[in-house]
Amino acid sequence: MAQGPKPQRRTFRYWLQQIHLWVGLILLLPLVMMGITGAVLVYAHDIEHLLGQGEPAVRTAGEWQSAGRLIEAAKAVNSEPGRIPIAVRWPVDTGEPAAVRLSRPGMAGERPQFRGGQQGGQQPGSQAQGRVPTQSPFAGSLQILIDPVSLQVLETQPAMTGWVRFFHDLHGHIFIPGGLGREIVGWLGVAMLVLGCSGLYLWWPRPGQWKQAFLVRRKAKGLRLNRELHGAVGIWSLVIFLLVNFTGVYLAFPQQISAAVNLVSPGRDMRAAMFQARVEPMRGTPAMGVDEAVELAKARVPGTRFLNAFLPTRPDQALRVGLVRPDHREGAPIVTVIVDPYRRTVVDVFDPQSMSAGEKIITWQRALHYGIGLGGTYKFLVFASGVIIPIFAVTGFLMWWIKRRNRRAGERAKRAILLGAGQAAE
Repeated sequence: MAQGPKPQRRTFRYWLQQIHLWVGLILLLPLVMMGITGAVLVYAHDIEHLLGQGEPAVRTAGEWQSAGRLIEAAKAVNSEPGRIPIAVRWPVDTGEPAAVRLSRPGMAGERPQFRGGQQGGQQPGSQAQGRVPTQSPFAGSLQILIDPVSLQVLETQPAMTGWVRFFHDLHGHIFIPGGLGREIVGWLGVAMLVLGCSGLYLWWPRPGQWKQAFLVRRKAKGLRLNRELHGAVGIWSLVIFLLVNFTGVYLAFPQQISAAVNLVSPGRDMRAAMFQARVEPMRGTPAMGVDEAVELAKARVPGTRFLNAFLPTRPDQALRVGLVRPDHREGAPIVTVIVDPYRRTVVDVFDPQSMSAGEKIITWQRALHYGIGLGGTYKFLVFASGVIIPIFAVTGFLMWWIKRRNRRAGERAKRAILLGAGQAAE
């Protein structure tokens, strides 16, 4: 009795192909959305300037005013009772305005952020514990732009509005509040890491085929063209693609990623130490002003200049001062000094120069994801890592569609042959 053909053995490569295929197909549209919105946000600040929506230029020459005087100038123009200053920032370069962030009543615990990537504090007990804020960190706050020399108020603007806010919310939490949206985005990042790593395994060429594996043949058409384009674009962009997506996963799951990094290179839980620093108020002792805190911080870390400060919003909160060295690049990690405003002492210092390898990795995650701190070339590469995702989506979908069409055509031809043979036998 004749036996039928033996079923094909399902290898590891087969199952990896299936995972790569169906993860890509099922999540095709969300992944394309993440890539496009991320690419736009890399150059959002530049696009705003092209559209005439950027920060006003400062033409006054002279010595910059102190942080305390900037805060007083912002408070003087504030017309809404209850708003309190939560952050102040000196300009990064000459010709740029200084900025003071004012919180609306009841929102002082949010993490302020300045336009241009200079990040601020964090809601106590939120991300430092592996959780994310339930509200946008930009909701309800105002940014007062001030001439740092004359103290003239140049502009009062809500925190992130218009198309930038739309793209930010779509990319960051897909408009889902309560932290769930951020977690979904984090898992989309995990999916892209799976696609990148599995794609590398599936692309790996046989001996003697390495050169061609990096190229797209000029006369390639149809399935071959899409396969070679998919593989070549993927391998040339693999490193930056994996880096950007890993940092995105970190932003969604900071506590978990930090714990994993600490297994390899132990270090402090800087997020908890930096953002949850507590002080004990002293009865009869007023808290020190921001200018005094800045001078105290600069004395602790000589050779630095003031960049920003984040003010206590509760009596038990420490004051945080951000400092930079002369060779600092915008967006790169800064020196953060934690100050006890009652005892007028430095509680802790977070200096990138003295951090462990693991701590440096953690402090660079946000800058690496945003494309800042490493110059224009790196910024473009981060932009490109988002742009190429539609290429992966189109070529991957076409490969699946062409194979599916060819397989069905083969099955129809086989059925036709069998039908013809049966009719001939009759």
